[in-house]
Amino acid sequence: MIAGTGELHLEICLKDLLHNFMGGAEIMKSDPVVSFRKTVLNKSSRTLISKSANKHNRLYMEARPMNEGLAEATDNGRICPRHDPKLRSKILSEKFGWDNDLAKKIWCFGPETTGPNMVVDMCKAVQYLNEIKLAQLNFV
Repeated sequence: MIAGTGELHLEICLKDLLHNFMGGAEIMKSDPVVSFRKTVLNKSSRTLISKSANKHNRLYMEARPMNEGLAEATDNGRICPRHDPKLRSKILSEKFGWDNDLAKKIWCFGPETTGPNMVVDMCKAVQYLNEIKLAQLNFV
């Protein structure tokens, strides 16, 4: 296996390997598998808005960086969307300094419901928020 910083880098590595080191010998190759990883370093500079279908509800969202080690804990399964919310909130509050009530308000993980990104409900004293939750997450 050969790893590189992008498809062009991999093509150059394969060309060098074939012509400079293997004397033109035949090798098997497949299409490259490219992993995209992005991160949030600072709180987002703007707040985005999403409206419900009936236009009566508005959700305001912003991106924030996660605590050190939280993404890795989610990737390796220590924090998981299938865990009991009480257990998950205990781990988040003890290991990562989250507020215990806030840790119970994780709406979803992503991408694909298991990744290290989270949508967290930070609303206070809002009624019927769960009724628009699913519709809004499908919209965002």
